Amino acid sequence: MFHRVRGDALAALLLLLIPVLWFAPVLTGRHTLLPADNLYAWEPWRSFAGRMGVDVPHNELLSDLILENYPWKHFIRENLRAHQIPLWNPYLFSGMPFLADAQHSALYPFSVLFWVMPLEMAYGWFTALQIALAGLSLYALARVLRLSRPAALVGAIAYMLSGFFMVSVVFTMMIAAAAWLPALLACIEVVIRKQEEKGNVPYSPVPYIALGSVILGVQVLAGHVEITYYVLVVAGFYAAWRLVGLWRRLGHWRPAVRLGVWLLAMVAVGLALGGVQLLPLVELAQRNFRQGSVTYRDVVGWAWPTRQVLTFVLPDVFGNPSHHAYWDIWSLRRVPVTVNALGQPIRTIFWGVKNYVEGGNYLGLLTMGLAGVALTGAGLARGRGAARRRDQTAFFTVLGLVSLANAFGTSLFALFYYGLPWYKQVHSPFRWVFPLTLSAAVLAALGADALWRAADEGRWLRRAARLIALGLFAAGAGALLAVGVSLVW
Repeated sequence: MFHRVRGDALAALLLLLIPVLWFAPVLTGRHTLLPADNLYAWEPWRSFAGRMGVDVPHNELLSDLILENYPWKHFIRENLRAHQIPLWNPYLFSGMPFLADAQHSALYPFSVLFWVMPLEMAYGWFTALQIALAGLSLYALARVLRLSRPAALVGAIAYMLSGFFMVSVVFTMMIAAAAWLPALLACIEVVIRKQEEKGNVPYSPVPYIALGSVILGVQVLAGHVEITYYVLVVAGFYAAWRLVGLWRRLGHWRPAVRLGVWLLAMVAVGLALGGVQLLPLVELAQRNFRQGSVTYRDVVGWAWPTRQVLTFVLPDVFGNPSHHAYWDIWSLRRVPVTVNALGQPIRTIFWGVKNYVEGGNYLGLLTMGLAGVALTGAGLARGRGAARRRDQTAFFTVLGLVSLANAFGTSLFALFYYGLPWYKQVHSPFRWVFPLTLSAAVLAALGADALWRAADEGRWLRRAARLIALGLFAAGAGALLAVGVSLVW
């Protein structure tokens, strides 16, 4: 027992260490995640840009963090110091509700970092901890799915360092909200798995229901209602999939219906726990101009174009908003970009979708390769647990395909747009990259587990699995070494 706990504890420690090393430059206070240089694009700061040595902001796409999120956090700190609840913001127009607009994450437990630390440092620590939390959450799901520790670790790293999370690190409410979905699915899995093990004998899932309710409540408090919507959709889809499977295995519908009621209670309690933030938000949203402001054709027009499929292999194939120069292979020097081919002035090298963050879908070549192993290995699985692994692979494959279809704005998106309540408020089909990333990470873990089991059982994949495992270890060690050297340098 101690050996098993020790192994998982070491894996958890590694998942905490990775983001701490990655974000180390902004954890000490010497540097910050806040894009303060973006301020110099506007007056009155623009008049002092030359004096401060600021030319073109490093990444103008990140301006929301310094123009919006930072003032929110500062406003909350000032109210707390005055022993007041920040219900109303008097500084915008004639004033507007503040606490009801959840994206400030004021009530999210981890936001305490912003109230006790200097803001320029708190953003780094908050981000590192949320990325670590995403990895721990996926690791917990993989272990609940009975995958090996190495496989769970692969899936966790694929999830936490995915393109979706990395391009969103300065959108604090988004990474905080997305981190909790795997943990919620793990609770659902445990609730249903326990019933499978007990057969038709009823049992009380109260501890797991309570844990799931707390997880959902905290997720709601993170403040990104769109991500919460996707969390509920994916969790509902997973629960329905598993309950149908339970019905088929036990040959009776009563246990599945009973657990379905329990899971609905978990959602209700979880939303109630987050109700202090959710209810004012719902009231505010009823006065939102987005309702009915655009048509279905408009929304689908914001989906990924077909050419965006290239970014699954080369994330910067259309450039990057932080790139302001290119390497000239003929002169062997970096050439700053000032005009495009038509002679028009430009400030950055990017010609992809309207927003690099909204098009950020890179999953990693290794992640996609291991997901392919899962797809091909599921049909070849034999022995104990083979049926379970095939079912897990089938679910996350279906979820991944549905997510892809919706992100690219296919006709399937219309079923969600017209069929789900309040979904017309969501104007971002590209946000399906969130469940797509989850699917790819779990499939990668399943593929890594198949290779690990093949090596352990001494089948024909033994040598290949060992080579791949050695390559993974070498790549991971090399990445950590590179981060360490870059910090020292």
